[in-house]
Order: sequence, then structure tokens, then C-alpha cells
Amino acid sequence: MIQTTPPNGSSNYLSIESADGALLESLSEADIIPAFKRHGALLFRGFRFDLNGLSQFTSRFCSRFVRNESGRRSQVSADGTTQSVNLGTEPFPLHPELSRVPWRPDVAWFACASPPSADGETLVCDGVQIAESLAETTRSALLGRDVLYTEETPMGAFTEWLGIAPPDDAMLTRLSSESPFKFQRRDGRIFREFTRPFLHRPLFCERKAFGNFLLFARYMLGTQKFPTFEDGSIIPEKVAEEIREVSERLTVAHRWRTGDVLMLDNSRFLHGRNGVRDPAERQIWTQFGYAAFLEEDDPRLAEPWRYTDDALSIFFGPHARDLAGTARAV
Repeated sequence: MIQTTPPNGSSNYLSIESADGALLESLSEADIIPAFKRHGALLFRGFRFDLNGLSQFTSRFCSRFVRNESGRRSQVSADGTTQSVNLGTEPFPLHPELSRVPWRPDVAWFACASPPSADGETLVCDGVQIAESLAETTRSALLGRDVLYTEETPMGAFTEWLGIAPPDDAMLTRLSSESPFKFQRRDGRIFREFTRPFLHRPLFCERKAFGNFLLFARYMLGTQKFPTFEDGSIIPEKVAEEIREVSERLTVAHRWRTGDVLMLDNSRFLHGRNGVRDPAERQIWTQFGYAAFLEEDDPRLAEPWRYTDDALSIFFGPHARDLAGTARAV
């Protein structure tokens, strides 16, 4: 028997619970996809699965998976697409997974192999609720702004990946024409940057949402320079503080049980965690994937990271190898 419980005062996700330990793989896409599009966050509880069964299940909803290369994660599956969460003990501010790069995944999966006996809850917050709960003056001011992510690109990214000499300004312009980044030379160094709306429309919702790297950068990394506003100006502390205060009121701290699986719309929901008392007993598996159920005319289907693992194509655009060949011939 399967029971569903809609979001309520104690949860902001739809709960789908098996009373008799049904296999996770027994669930139907026809039931899950509409619920996911509507709610943006689902909890599967009481279902049975192993690592292989989990991968078979999630692969029905994701066309491919991307790895998070940040440190302190262990590899769970042989192909590396199933990883542990960060194995440290620190609390993490709310953030969408990999929002600091253009190829942010659509779906964030979290599966509990072993729950912590205390603390270590995963924080879940709806970015639509955050945006709609901001003061009207703040929301109106942010609706017309973008966030800018700027990082230096080492010369090795060109010489080792593309096999060409450090690019001149003409080549930087050509790379920028197809890459998700715009490249600029400043003081003899090359920087890459991309922008996203400060308040954006999620994949399956018409309402605007907050969901970027601001809270993690400001309150975990302690930096004001990544991201900034689109003109390079610092996002005011009062804006960051208001977003943090609003999001804290809306956040649900999910207490894990063995076998719990969270499926989050990573374009809408943010996640974080409370401090971890014993990382050895808290075993949470993660997968981050691209939705396999976008509409056929969705322009996002042209994004290269949705169909290839080739780093050159993802980082520099689909014709990066052609550009590299041209550069060698010049």
C-alpha cells in the first residue's frame, strides 16, 4: 500500500510512503513526473532498494548525471555518478547544487543508506517561497538584476584541454561565441564569466524563484565577490541578510530514516544541512542529473552538458575541437 501526503506545516515536499516495503523501482514515471513538476520536491519513504536499484530508478528520470568534483566526497558507484555527500561536519547554508557553473543539474537526489542518530538533518527550502516572501521593495529591485560569476581561467585550461597556445584576443572572442562563458583578458590574465537572473523561472514553474550561490558564498566561504551583480558591484549585505532571514523561516530540517530518498528540483529548491555530529554514521548518497522529461521543443535540450561528458564541448562549446584545429593551423 502506498500513501501520499501533500506538503504541510512540517514539510515542504510531497511524501510518497510504502507501508509494506515495496521496491523503489516499482513506482511509475506516470505518477512521479506530474507530482515532481507540481511540487518540486518528493520524499520516498519505506521503499526497498540497493545501489543498483537506486541507479536504475533514477536513470528513468535523468538522461545523464554529472559529478560534483568538490573535495571530501567519496565515490559510491563504480562509474562515480553516485557519490557521498560532503563528509565533513560543518553546517552548510542553503544552495542549489552546482549553481556556481552554467551546467547546473536539474534534479538533485539524496538517498539515506544510514541515518545519523542525532543532528545532521538535511535542510530543504523552496526558492519560489523565498522570492515571494521578500519585502516588495527588495523583490522589485532584484527582478531586473542578474548575478555574475567570474573566475580566472588558468592557461592550462587552454594548453592542456585544447592543445593550443594561450589564446589571443581574437581566439577569446571566438571561444566566447559558443561557450557558456564569456572570456576576457585583464592584466595579462584570462577570466571567464556567466550571468543568471537573480530571480529566475524554474524548469516547471511559472513563478519566480531565488536560487543561486549567494548564501553559500557569503556565509560559508566568506566572500562578497562571487557572485556579484551583473555590473560587478557587490550585492549589499542587507539583501543577503534579508534572503537568509526569510529562507530560515521557510526551511524544513529533514530528519533522515534508513531508505529515505529525496528528489529535488534543483532549479527551484535549495538544500543545506545542520552540523554533523558523527559523519561515520551519516551515510547519504547523492546523484545530480539532467531531466529526461523536458518537452521536445525546450531550448535547453541544445545544451551540450545534457548529452555529453566531453569536457571540451561542455566548457568551450560544441565546436571546441574545430577551433583547436584552426588555431593549430594558423
